[in-house]
Amino acid sequence: MERSLFTRMRVNAWRTKLALVLVGLLMLSLCTACGAKGKNQDPTKITGEVFDAGNVSAMAPKGWKAFPVSDVFDAYEGDNNPNSIYLCKGAKNEFDLFSKPLVTITYYGPDTIYYSAKSLFEDAKDIEGFTLGDYDWTGYEYASFEDAKTIMVEAVKDDITITACFLTKTGNQTLSLEDPDIQAILANIKVTE
Repeated sequence: MERSLFTRMRVNAWRTKLALVLVGLLMLSLCTACGAKGKNQDPTKITGEVFDAGNVSAMAPKGWKAFPVSDVFDAYEGDNNPNSIYLCKGAKNEFDLFSKPLVTITYYGPDTIYYSAKSLFEDAKDIEGFTLGDYDWTGYEYASFEDAKTIMVEAVKDDITITACFLTKTGNQTLSLEDPDIQAILANIKVTE
C-alpha cells in the first residue's frame, strides 16, 4: 500500500526538522568549544616573546605584539622610553595600538616619584589584591567609555613601582584580570635595569 502524498510530506518535514536540530546542536557544541579555549588555559603554560625596554621587560603572549614607547619628552638617551612597554593583542603594526586591546606597562625606579591616579576618578573601585610572578598587585577600575572600564594594577616592591593598565573592551574584544594572557603578562614582568 502506497503512502499518501500528505503522509510522505509530513515524514520528510519531520526528517528535515530533525536534521536541522542536529546540525544546530553540532554548531552550538563547536562554538562553545572554541569560545572556551582561551579562558580555561593555565597562564603558566602560555608562551610568547620577551620584550626588554631597557629597565623593564614583559612577555608578549602568542598572538600579541610588543612595541616600544616613544620618548616624547627626550628624557632618555635614544628614541624610546626604557621604562614603558605597549603590548597589543592581534597587532601587526603600530597603527593597531589605536584599535586593538592594549596593555601599557610602566616601571618607576627608585629615583622616580609615582603617584596613583585613583583619586582623580570619582567612580574608582578597588580590585582585590593578588600575587602573580614576583609581585603582589593591588589596583582599581573606573568607567572609561559607555561599556568599557579601565583597569590599573600596581605592584610596589622595595623602592620600585610597576603599573599595568588596560581597557576591558576595545571594539568587540574584551580583556579582564581573569584572562590567562593578562595573567601571563603580569606574571612575567621583570626589572632589567
